[in-house]
Amino acid sequence: MSKFDTKEKHDFDLEVVLDAFRRCHADDNTLLMSEYLRAYTELCRFFKLMGTLFGFVARDIEDKVQILSAHCSSDVGDKYNTIQSMIAFEVENDITQRKRPLASGSRTLLRLHRALEFIMAFMDRIRLSDENEKASSIASEVYTQTLAKHHPWIVQKISLVAMYMLPSKKTFIDVMCKHDYANVMTMLSDVICEGKPIYDITQELYEKNGLLDLP
Repeated sequence: MSKFDTKEKHDFDLEVVLDAFRRCHADDNTLLMSEYLRAYTELCRFFKLMGTLFGFVARDIEDKVQILSAHCSSDVGDKYNTIQSMIAFEVENDITQRKRPLASGSRTLLRLHRALEFIMAFMDRIRLSDENEKASSIASEVYTQTLAKHHPWIVQKISLVAMYMLPSKKTFIDVMCKHDYANVMTMLSDVICEGKPIYDITQELYEKNGLLDLP
């Protein structure tokens, strides 16, 4: 289990996430699946770069992205062009809880949606904190308030151990991100601004259709 490597500069591109979020949210409030998945593909790279202990997070995200991509390229792929059309289609056909042979898109995306709550809250806390504050403390507190409630005990413990290894906020940003510290701080505000409506619209869709507790 390797520690967070502060010796190697990584190239996580926050600008890709920002652009995908902007394109995901259409003027009529529909959410484009292709852009949602593009954002998550870059976020998956972020977790992969954070070290061995975060590998299980990255693998889970990657798995969910692949399942949704498979739905998008299937013979009913047009039903998965937007998050709204996917939910409407799966609710109408009573397949929201399907696990096999291919898990339902609604069930799969719910896992990404829950992770997005953590990601958005983490970015917001990073943005507002002092540059010398420990990213480990921020991540642990946010995780406990958000994603941990959906994870079994053993996953919670592994996650908290992984987060404990994170350095200070400034070192974390300098090592992880392609852009310099000042640009990242500016982009974090923009990502949060663009990502929050995506989270809120999705949350409302799932709540309206009684899907927030899909097994």
